[in-house]
Amino acid sequence: MLSLFIMLGLSLVFLSRYGFSDDFSVIYYHYTSPGWGIQWEAMSGRPVYGALRQMMTYTIGSVSGFSWFRLLSVIFIALYAVLFCSYLRRNNLFNSLYERMTIAVGIAFLPAMQIYAAWAMTYPFALSLCLAFLSFLAVSRKRGNRRVNEGLGYVLLTLSFFIYQPSAMIFVFFVFFLAFFEPSRKLSEIIRYGVILGAAMATNFLYVKIYTAYFGSTGRDGLEHHVFHKLLWFINNPVAQSIQNYNIHRSTLYGVLSALLILYGIWCTPRKIGFPVKIALVFAFCLAIYAPNLIVAETSSPYRTLVGLETIFVVLFFNGLFHIFRANYRYVFPFVVFLIVFSADFNIEHYIIAPQQRQMAELAQALKSVPHGQPVDFDIRDVDSAAYSRFRRFEFGGLSIDNSWTPKGMAMTVIRNSHLDDIKLTDGILVSSPDTKGVYYLRMKLIRNLDY
Repeated sequence: MLSLFIMLGLSLVFLSRYGFSDDFSVIYYHYTSPGWGIQWEAMSGRPVYGALRQMMTYTIGSVSGFSWFRLLSVIFIALYAVLFCSYLRRNNLFNSLYERMTIAVGIAFLPAMQIYAAWAMTYPFALSLCLAFLSFLAVSRKRGNRRVNEGLGYVLLTLSFFIYQPSAMIFVFFVFFLAFFEPSRKLSEIIRYGVILGAAMATNFLYVKIYTAYFGSTGRDGLEHHVFHKLLWFINNPVAQSIQNYNIHRSTLYGVLSALLILYGIWCTPRKIGFPVKIALVFAFCLAIYAPNLIVAETSSPYRTLVGLETIFVVLFFNGLFHIFRANYRYVFPFVVFLIVFSADFNIEHYIIAPQQRQMAELAQALKSVPHGQPVDFDIRDVDSAAYSRFRRFEFGGLSIDNSWTPKGMAMTVIRNSHLDDIKLTDGILVSSPDTKGVYYLRMKLIRNLDY
């Protein structure tokens, strides 16, 4: 029942026909170089993700093919939520089925999950979450050989890291949950989980260093040397974003109300320690769960990297709500779930699907006006993003046509679907210099009025 509800709530992503950003590079390489390789992702420490991304390149030759991979992502998200709800029920955590279902739905519709579902390229990230949770369950298993369980947990978590490091760090959330919501757990047991996590992280780090030493680096593995500066950035960006939970339009009022509910949720956790100590421990877990992004110099916090932070804060947020509305939970929580699903669908439709479909339709119209006989490329300078979405925050409201690696994949789709085979694109997926002689340039900033 829960899985069907989640799949229905996210059905927009696999019932709609669209592509988003890097998705179009898959189409480009499908027709030009299907065996383009997985080296870029391997250099980023994500070889398993690279292999799964390669599978897309071999199979997808049109925009409609992306729906199948988005469906696969939704299935993984539903499985993840069902596993977590089952864990809550089995361990008798929270007081009612309503509360457990609310939390399970809540974590399945977070902004990070909306991106995982709506962006075909990120379909393996939800699988990474499932692997990290299965790793936690393997380590916590009471039956069987303890060393075998720990070994299995290490292997599953390492595979999760080899797909996407921020999603693999959801393992920290489960340790956090165990520490705060299962007060009978001892510190030594929590340390045991930390050792497994450390081993998996070290394996991923060593792999990156060895691989990049032989095959080169993407530049993303540069380490951060300004610790205090990075800490301030962490508080002002990832933490502040995650406290807003489902509200992608940053609001001071909503942020303050959400923060107060989170603090009350911390106060009401079953662990019997001092409130200031609880707050300090929550912050420590937040630092730990975002560690892969903190240790590198890159300072970008797109929603796809925030899944762990968002999950910690939203569970505390709900814990606060549960204690405020416990007497009326049968009426309040279904309404809360409705609001969550409605806001997620609104975000996906208005800030991802609709802008992408408008861009594709207008590019198709523009290509039909292209003169023949010259190779075609694209001038992506000064694209007006507000023409497609007045809101833009990381992935939400982002454009495809202003990426140097996207328009040719989009154009290739239009050319093949509209039988415009006499239009020839310049070689290479990256757009060439806008002043190359003998090349006709579509000026993407003028695409809405077709004034060429």
